[in-house]
Amino acid sequence: MEIVSSAKNQYVKLCKSLAEKKNRRETGLFFAEGKNLLKDLSASVEIEFIFATAEREDEARALSLAHADAKILFVTESVMNTLADTTTPYGIVAVCKIPSAEFKAPTGNALLLDGIADPGNVGTIFRTAAACDFKDVYLVDSVDVYSPKVVRATLGGLFKVNACEIDAETAKRLIKESNSAVLDMDGKNILKENIKSPVLFVAGNEAHGVRDEFKRVARTVYSLPMKNGVESLNVAVATSVAMYRTI
Repeated sequence: MEIVSSAKNQYVKLCKSLAEKKNRRETGLFFAEGKNLLKDLSASVEIEFIFATAEREDEARALSLAHADAKILFVTESVMNTLADTTTPYGIVAVCKIPSAEFKAPTGNALLLDGIADPGNVGTIFRTAAACDFKDVYLVDSVDVYSPKVVRATLGGLFKVNACEIDAETAKRLIKESNSAVLDMDGKNILKENIKSPVLFVAGNEAHGVRDEFKRVARTVYSLPMKNGVESLNVAVATSVAMYRTI
């Protein structure tokens, strides 16, 4: 077994570069790590190559077989530490192709995320979207879903829905043409509404909410009732509750 021990290896350098959005865009690649994420990685995800320590040989070979015999590069623990985005790496990382993200109209229940900046929030939303069978998630001026932190936070949910970045004009047109509902503080109590599917929920930035131009063209606005002086909820929590109202 040949083991890569230098961080100057061309494949290692490529993988490290994928921490930057511009490099992900230029190469069409992203990297994924985490025992459970890789174990549950959809067969539709194309893996270019796998980095693994010798300790993870069996898992690396199993992952390779499940993904068209993806190339495996065994590395030292020190090289793995430079590759991984986590503090205590598990010992296996996959470099994958970013799926095609051409804009298509929703095929079922969908989400539009307007300016959501926190990777953890986006990860939770994608995980819940998959659990609630929301087919499409559109993102406007939001965090890159293929950043290492978002990919890890979705726990595989990212690969069970269609993710598509769109501009504000496309988003506005989508909201106008859909059974759209903005999630906002000033709206009808979503717990008392009969929500008709398919629906497009629009969730906004953690600090500023959904932009006014989107609110103006939406079919309706829903809110969650709150007691004890609580004025707002985390956007991932609120969006998750809304999605579960459709089940």
